Amino acid sequence: MDKLCKRIKNKDVHDNIKLEIGDHLQELKEDAMRRGLSEEEAVHEALAHIGDEKVLGKQLNKTHKAPLDVQTILPVLAVSLVGLLVMYYLQFHSSITALHEMKLFHKSLVFYLAGLLLMLVVFQLDYRKLAKYSTPIYAGILLVLSLTVLLGVRVDGIPYLNIGFAFINFTEITPYLLVVAFAGIFHSWNWRDTRKSWLGAGLLAVPILLLSTTGAVAATFISLIVSVAMMSVSSASIKQVLAVTVPLSILPMVRLFVQADPSALPSTYAGLTLGDANFIGSAIKSTPGLMSEVHTDFIFSYTLYTFGWMSAIIVFALIASFIWRVISTGRNMTYSYGRLLTIGLAATFSVQFILNILMNFGVSAVPGAAMPFMSYGGSHILLEMIAVGLLLSIYRRRDTVEQSVAYS
Repeated sequence: MDKLCKRIKNKDVHDNIKLEIGDHLQELKEDAMRRGLSEEEAVHEALAHIGDEKVLGKQLNKTHKAPLDVQTILPVLAVSLVGLLVMYYLQFHSSITALHEMKLFHKSLVFYLAGLLLMLVVFQLDYRKLAKYSTPIYAGILLVLSLTVLLGVRVDGIPYLNIGFAFINFTEITPYLLVVAFAGIFHSWNWRDTRKSWLGAGLLAVPILLLSTTGAVAATFISLIVSVAMMSVSSASIKQVLAVTVPLSILPMVRLFVQADPSALPSTYAGLTLGDANFIGSAIKSTPGLMSEVHTDFIFSYTLYTFGWMSAIIVFALIASFIWRVISTGRNMTYSYGRLLTIGLAATFSVQFILNILMNFGVSAVPGAAMPFMSYGGSHILLEMIAVGLLLSIYRRRDTVEQSVAYS
C-alpha cells in the first residue's frame, strides 16, 4: 500500500485508495481460502491478482489527478489580464501624469504574479485543515478590529492599524477572514437550540458592530451579507436570519442609498453621461477629474469610457460567470464546511462586485469597494487570489472523504 501510494501524487485520495484496495484484497484472500488454499497461498494469489504496484500506481495516478476547476480560474485570469492592460494604458498612454509616476503597470504586474503564486500554493493545501482554527481566527478578528478602532490612524475616514513598518487596512481583510471563521463555527450549528441560537446571533453581530464603528461601509455591508448567507446555508430559519440582520443593516443601508449621489458618475468624467460612451473606442476628451480614483474605485467607468461599452460588458460577463460558477460549486458540495466556505466567498465577491457597479453608475456613494481582480492595489489583489486558491482547493477535494478530525 505504501509503495503504491508513493506513486500517486494526489495525496487527498491515499486514504480512499488504501481502504478500497485493502477491502478488495481481503475479499480475494477470503475467496481463495474458501477454495482450499492456505492463508499464505491466498495472500500471494490476492496480491498477484492486483498486479504490480508500479503499473497500478501509474494507472491510479492518471485516474486521480487533482482536478483544476477551469471554469473558475479562466474568468479570473481573463479579468486580471484586462485589469493589467488598463494599468498599462493608464501608465503609458493616458493623459494623467500623476498615474504615470506611480508606475501602475509595473507594480500591478508584481501584484498579479505574486497573487497567482499564492493561488497555486493555496490550491495545493487541504482546506479542511482550516476548520480547527475557526475559533482562534474569530478571536483574532475581534482583537485586531478592536485595536484598529482604538489605536488606528484614520485615512479618508478609515482606520489603518500601524504595525511599525506598515499601515494595514484590516477592515478590507475582515470579510474574508469572517468567512473562514464562520464556516468552521456554523458548519454543524444547531439553530433550533434556543441557547445556541442566541449565541450564534451574538457571534455574528459583534464583528459587524465593530466594523460599523470604523466607517468602512463597504466592508461592513459585505460582512453583513456574508452573515445572511452563512445563517441561511447553516439551516437557520428565515425568522432568525431577519432577527439578526435587520437591526444590523439599518446604518449600512442608510449610508448605501440615502447618502448616494446620483451625480457621482458624470462629475467623475467632466460632464460625461452613460449615453456619451461609445460601443467601441474612447469617449474621453479631457482628463478625468478624480485622478486619484480612476485606477481604483472607478476603474470600471474608466474602462467603459476609454474602451467602450463592449469592453465593460465583457468584464461584467466574466465576473458574473465566475460568481455563478462559485455559487454552483457551493450548492453541489456534499460537506457542510466546504459548502459554507464556498457560499461565503461567493457572497463576498458578489457584494463587492455589486457595490462597485452601483458606485460607478452613481446609485451608491459607498467608497472602498474595489472591482474584483481589476482595481489597482496590492492587498485586495492578493486577498482575492488567495480566496480563488481556496475555492480551487475546495473543488479539488469535493469528492474526497471529509476529515472528521478537522472539526474536533
